[in-house]
Amino acid sequence: MLLSLPLALAVWVVPLAGAAAAAKPSLSSWTKAKHGKVLVPAKAPPPAPAPRPERASASANPRSKSKSGGPTVSGNVAVFGFKGEGGARVQQVVVSTLRARGLQVTTSLRPVDSAEQYREMAATLRLAAYIDGTVGGAGSRGQATVQVRSGVTGRRIASVRFSGDHGELADNVGSGLWPRTGSQLAHLCGEAAKPSKGARRALRIDAGTPIEATTDTASDIPAHLRNDPKDRRKEDPWADEGT
Repeated sequence: MLLSLPLALAVWVVPLAGAAAAAKPSLSSWTKAKHGKVLVPAKAPPPAPAPRPERASASANPRSKSKSGGPTVSGNVAVFGFKGEGGARVQQVVVSTLRARGLQVTTSLRPVDSAEQYREMAATLRLAAYIDGTVGGAGSRGQATVQVRSGVTGRRIASVRFSGDHGELADNVGSGLWPRTGSQLAHLCGEAAKPSKGARRALRIDAGTPIEATTDTASDIPAHLRNDPKDRRKEDPWADEGT
């Protein structure tokens, strides 16, 4: 019995040691798992997608293109006052559209009477073109006519019409003026920028050597002594004297 007791104790101790040894890995794994949970951040909700730059630029481009897109033009033009109800508003839109394209616009001039006067005014003020117009319409519909005149020739070269509701008429002119008249205005500015040929010289005709004046000997004879060619008998009234 005494021998069996130590053996039983030994047998009993071994399982406990094995159990302790088996428990160590579970403790270390739990510690690692615990530290891993602390170190790993919690999952945050995904951020909201940022707006695409293409969409932002696309939303801003249409308005900017309609007002100032495209090449600019260098030149001086005159815009006369527009006639009719609502003409001042349409004239303001025309001036803004032309200035947005790079043109120098003056509004202090008045129309003249003839093409020659337009040419003289353009040569003095270095103007490439003149623009005027009228606004009219009946009821809720309106109509605007914009006319372009050349500063080089003084003659009208274009006349365009715009229509729409009175509240939208000015905007229609602003969006459609340059597409319909821009090429003509660019051409006129190019023509005005060319150097002038200057005044023509006076026409000179070389007539050769002038003819010397001849003396009329008959003019020295008194009138009452001149022979009358109609009366051949009076060729020499003093011929009988001295005979």
